Amino acid sequence: MTNSKKHIMSFLVTGAMLVSTASAAIAAAHPAIGTWKLNLAKSTDESNDALPKSETFVFTDSPEGVSLSTRIVGADGKLAVTKGKPVKWDGTAHPETGGPDHDHITVKPVGAQTIEWAMTKNGALVRSGTLTVSRDGKMMTVSGASVTADGGKTYFNNVFDRK
Repeated sequence: MTNSKKHIMSFLVTGAMLVSTASAAIAAAHPAIGTWKLNLAKSTDESNDALPKSETFVFTDSPEGVSLSTRIVGADGKLAVTKGKPVKWDGTAHPETGGPDHDHITVKPVGAQTIEWAMTKNGALVRSGTLTVSRDGKMMTVSGASVTADGGKTYFNNVFDRK
């Protein structure tokens, strides 16, 4: 898989993880609901993956939970669009089929503006971090670490602006 495809997949997996952990009751008040555009100038990624040209997340709330739609233009110019199924937020591990690198997602709220999340594959941690929305609701930061094949970690800090 090319670096550009890996980076797109990483963003898709992260987005799917974030969506698959939100319940309608908590998410209705969660400030992440809405449309977010990646601010490449403010974002960092230690991996060797090429950064996308653009990325948009749209979190929507429904009685079934929260869903995430993504629109990513990769470094290679290819467009990847996804629409996740709504999932309720309850802080326990849930089976997830949104990406090849994980099979379960766990998310828990840790305040009005922040959630913690973790993805596992066959019980082993593969990615974890936080999603935090600024107090003024204009910026969302998704930060964390991915576990490399040799057991090391690469860190990322992705900043999104509300649209």
